[in-house]
Amino acid sequence: MPIHLRERIFLACFTCLSACSLVSAQVLPPTELIKKGDSLWAIGQLDLAQETFKEAVKADPKSVAAWMKLGGLQLSRQEFKLCIETYQHAIGLDANNTKAWLGLGFAYLHTGKDDLSMAAFNEAIRTDPSTKEKLASVMAKLGSP
Repeated sequence: MPIHLRERIFLACFTCLSACSLVSAQVLPPTELIKKGDSLWAIGQLDLAQETFKEAVKADPKSVAAWMKLGGLQLSRQEFKLCIETYQHAIGLDANNTKAWLGLGFAYLHTGKDDLSMAAFNEAIRTDPSTKEKLASVMAKLGSP
């Protein structure tokens, strides 16, 4: 193969690889990553959805929405220890986030930490009193009046 042809092929490959790395280096805004993760979750691509939600959290560590999506997916996948940490992050950003307290409560419940579960559910009720009725049967099983 003539040298100039090899150089052209090399240059074409280098250009293509450079363009590909630029595209992959571009980070979508967290809201777009959340939408993408939702779409992946809806079609059952759970691993990809989880990675996308993790990217959203990295892109904006203060995004309660990103932490909540990640926690919700982890809870649905029964990754209880992971989702406990994730919901704790969300609560650290918004202590009045009822859904985060509920998620945390259910994660604790599934790990056998009934006292922590009850405490989280009580916080959910504090932030939104209407959850008391919805949690009545769970709280009764945990021994709360």
